[in-house]
Amino acid sequence: MTQQQPSKQPVTDAKLAAILTRTAIVVWLEAAAVGAFGVFLLWGLVSGQSKSIAAEATLVALYAAAAVWVAYIGVALRHGKRWARSAAVFWQTCQLFIASQSFSGRGANNVIGVLLIASSVFVLAHVFSRRVIQSSRGEIESGN
Repeated sequence: MTQQQPSKQPVTDAKLAAILTRTAIVVWLEAAAVGAFGVFLLWGLVSGQSKSIAAEATLVALYAAAAVWVAYIGVALRHGKRWARSAAVFWQTCQLFIASQSFSGRGANNVIGVLLIASSVFVLAHVFSRRVIQSSRGEIESGN
């Protein structure tokens, strides 16, 4: 019984490529949302609305870095990189935590909570789909 060795080429299966593309698009939308909020914070810093310039500047830098990181996760997902699954799961877990806090307390917004939950469940379902997991297992077995 010989097992076929998976090819070392990038994603070639059409259905797998479609799953990864849809997942990457949602992750890129999430990165755009994080970046937009960073721009909003930057506008507050530039227009003098912030109470602490150092704190606001730090938040702007953190949001900018997060937006770039999440966008890179989307690129890596699109190319079928195995490590991107772990990064995507971490990011979706962070979003689910934020979503859980969006339903109560000061500044609660149910729409934001529902959107965060929906995008996180979508990405997690795709990242843990059978084809994506089989592709990752194939990479591990072939030594990539």
